[in-house]
Amino acid sequence: MKTASADVSTVFNQQQVSSLPVGDQNFTNLQLLLPGAQLLGWSHAADENPQGSKQIQVDGQAFGGTAFELDGADNQEPILGIIVINPSMDAVTETKITTQKFDAELGKAVSAVVTAQTRSGSNNFHGSTYDFRTGNANEARDPYTQPAAGGIPAGLKNRFGRSIGGPILKNKAFFFANYEGQRQKVGTASSDTLPTNTLTQSALGKETGPGFDGTNTVAGADFGEYEKQLGAAGIIWNNAGTTPTPYPDNVIPAGVLSPQALNLLTALEPYTTNVSLGGAGDLDGVDNNYHENGTGLFNSNQWTELVDYTLNDKMHVFERFSRFWDVLSGTVMFSAAGGPGFGINGYGCTSQGANDSLAAGMDIAISPKLLTDFRLGYLRYNINDSKYDASTDYATTLGIPGLNVASYPGSSGAPGFFPQTLPGGTQQPLYGASLNINRCNCPLDEREDQGQNVNNWALIRGNHSFKAGADLRYGRNLRVPSDTDRAGDLNFGNGPTSNLGVTGGLGLATFLLGDVSYISNTAAETNTFGRYVGNVTEGNAKEFQKRTFFYAQDTWRATHKLTLNLGLRWELYFPEAVNGPGNGALMNLDDGYLHVAGIGAVPSDMGWTIDTKKQFAPRIGITYQIDPKTVIRTG
Repeated sequence: MKTASADVSTVFNQQQVSSLPVGDQNFTNLQLLLPGAQLLGWSHAADENPQGSKQIQVDGQAFGGTAFELDGADNQEPILGIIVINPSMDAVTETKITTQKFDAELGKAVSAVVTAQTRSGSNNFHGSTYDFRTGNANEARDPYTQPAAGGIPAGLKNRFGRSIGGPILKNKAFFFANYEGQRQKVGTASSDTLPTNTLTQSALGKETGPGFDGTNTVAGADFGEYEKQLGAAGIIWNNAGTTPTPYPDNVIPAGVLSPQALNLLTALEPYTTNVSLGGAGDLDGVDNNYHENGTGLFNSNQWTELVDYTLNDKMHVFERFSRFWDVLSGTVMFSAAGGPGFGINGYGCTSQGANDSLAAGMDIAISPKLLTDFRLGYLRYNINDSKYDASTDYATTLGIPGLNVASYPGSSGAPGFFPQTLPGGTQQPLYGASLNINRCNCPLDEREDQGQNVNNWALIRGNHSFKAGADLRYGRNLRVPSDTDRAGDLNFGNGPTSNLGVTGGLGLATFLLGDVSYISNTAAETNTFGRYVGNVTEGNAKEFQKRTFFYAQDTWRATHKLTLNLGLRWELYFPEAVNGPGNGALMNLDDGYLHVAGIGAVPSDMGWTIDTKKQFAPRIGITYQIDPKTVIRTG
């Protein structure tokens, strides 16, 4: 029975960690063995989470509210909430996951705290070798997304490693080392919505029939066949005048078609040859009508080393260093015209990452009742992404001006094209490149690191066990992302080709008109254009932040049945500061202006202060043992 602490926690020993069926041999999946843990259906893009750390809600709290510690040092990067080093299962000994009422020593979490220890060597040599190999050969084909002609995409994953531990000096010094590698060929099936071959050839003037003058010269984009599928709701309206009027027979005149849209349609034409209309009266052949298989690659290496040394019967020191690095890539569906990716989780670019974690410390028994320990920690999270077509000016090739601009770093390559989902459809047409198309925040330059200094003291006096300490952290961050693609995200809604948003309209029709900047009288009809770009030099706008934590706790054995855990934690997150004038700004809602750091009277932290009175976190736990078989714990 647990009588000394009121916390709600689960402890996995070394045998359990290595023997329990943990999905994909992924350390973060240990959380799923807890009651109240739920795996999210959403996950970070593979490039920013190459170790495959799972996004798990514990007791309904946000996954980012789970704190990770490894060997007493912080193991979580603070921007996305991802574990920095996802350790090999063979490299970990005891792991404790606390979900409620954790001690005042632990914090920076609203969900759970996952603490783990790296294995140590002993007076005897011990080791292990493992290889987990899985492939797609025996998987069943999905008849809806994997046509018989394409079959099951080829895929093979190999996770392998070895570990060894033993003595350096018998009874004094020990070592442990682990290596784990992954070699993965990803086989992915993906779907998209393409204009039908009839529409494509009509718009490009390659087919006679309705909408043509009989000499194989285009007279417009024939949406007539689309209307048979979509019904009256798909009527294409002409909003050029003061009063919307339907285009005759839903055929857009050639003279108003966007040359840039036609150029993209030309790039997509080889793929639309396999797309034709299905039966009349439904969306067969119109929505979610293109399926393709492709491949991506993922190679990673990870190693950990730990050394323990017992100086004497009162002092012990250790040092542990871990490194993970990877290369991730994936092809895209439509080659130069982009589209969904075929790498891990739909990734379609190239990424290189490298994470480091260092912990060192000393434990000192000053007396049998007074103990102290020191910890030094350092972590680094580093990701570098590049587009599949970073060396081209694809938007310029299509004839779209002002997107691929040499003075705007990272603005090369394809923009993202987002025609609205067809009325009644399920799969939005997606072309080009963007985070929401090929799951790549490209280009991305991210370098986070943090230094940490921890000191804890423990004192036993009578029926009281006192503990107090400080945890000082200094974080630095550079993140230059492309959350909205730097070459632009172009959205085409139904509104611009509708009867002012009342009836009709088709996103693909709006796309062929090139009407990306349409503004209407209702927000629902507004097309949008966005981009995340600037003319700053890459790598110069860093942020800095001090994070300091202090705590004190008394575990009081009031009676032989009653134990009280009384603690107080004080967390101070100082305002972020930037490393130079003009390298940061914040909107001031009081005056409506951007206040730029280092300009005029605005300081590097933009004038923000902290309120130390509101960041206290008390802990109260009560444990009462009714009888040898019954304990009540609350807090």
